[in-house]
Amino acid sequence: MRKVMFRFRGETLELSLKPEGGGWKIVLPDGAEHHVLHAEVNTPYLTLTLPTGRVQLAYAQFTHGIEIQYRGRTYRFQSAAQARSEEIQHSSAEGVLTAPMPGLITKVFVQEGDAVEAGQRLLTLEAMKTEQTLRAPFAGTVARLLVREGELVQENAVLVEVQPRSNN
Repeated sequence: MRKVMFRFRGETLELSLKPEGGGWKIVLPDGAEHHVLHAEVNTPYLTLTLPTGRVQLAYAQFTHGIEIQYRGRTYRFQSAAQARSEEIQHSSAEGVLTAPMPGLITKVFVQEGDAVEAGQRLLTLEAMKTEQTLRAPFAGTVARLLVREGELVQENAVLVEVQPRSNN
């Protein structure tokens, strides 16, 4: 049996994978069991052959995890070990902005690669019936944008990274 840990919406999820016949039995955190006879990655798709038929999902792999689209929703899973190290190491002073509390991303004002000024609006988070605008901590470039409008996020989830502007 193999156990795989991911971070999703601020929670650590443990999936158990057990070889079974020619495929795998996957046990989800809620105890639900799924049987996968065959899995094939042909970027940008992940095709799963199940006892009930085939399921094709949009799939993308990034540095420390994966993103899967299913029934119009996007799910981003991050390696649990990587997520823990990012939570410990980052702060807005380093250009990494995290969710101050669980909430809904209602507006994104920037894209990856955009130049930003100190104090510029980057995105809006709605939480507990209030809106919070997250702003650039300094002048720089949006290095990574990890959320989209309409996405629910958990407290301490990394939302955006800004790299400081070089003084050349």
